[in-house]
Amino acid sequence: MAVIPVIVSPSSIRRLPDRFFSGAHGFTLLELSVVLLIVSVVVSLAVPVVKQASLEARSTTVVNDLRIFSAALQTYARQRGDWPAGNSEPGVFPPGMEGYLRTTNWARRTPLGGFYTWSPNTLQQGQRYRAAIAIASVGTDKISSDRAQLVDLDRKLDDGILDTGQLRLGFRNHPVYVLEP
Repeated sequence: MAVIPVIVSPSSIRRLPDRFFSGAHGFTLLELSVVLLIVSVVVSLAVPVVKQASLEARSTTVVNDLRIFSAALQTYARQRGDWPAGNSEPGVFPPGMEGYLRTTNWARRTPLGGFYTWSPNTLQQGQRYRAAIAIASVGTDKISSDRAQLVDLDRKLDDGILDTGQLRLGFRNHPVYVLEP
């Protein structure tokens, strides 16, 4: 098989329109690298701010819940002369609290994970408390073990030290809000 050369005249080749060769150039690799670096720096600065805002929001919600629950339980104790009897399972409404507290607030999952539980006469980390609200894990729903989150929660409720004051770490390092030692 023989190859036959084809001669093409310059006039028969179609030229691309001049707009493709207007002298404008694209971005250089250096320019693209600088833009990428700037975007990376902005994102790296924004991530901790967003994480801190999320931590604050979770802590604020738990603080609000604990204050509402504490006020309702203390009202019950003042009117009836004692705390509600019997422990409640995590997420299960404390016995006798129907007129004092909405069940939906108590039964929902906390922003830290787990559920609220009423714990009268409870032993936590070797100390007995007459009345406390704990946050307990249920099944695979674990409580956040983020120390910064728990310290932030303690700072908003108490003294910022998880070993003293009203908010303490109890069994399995779950938060326990002590109403009466």
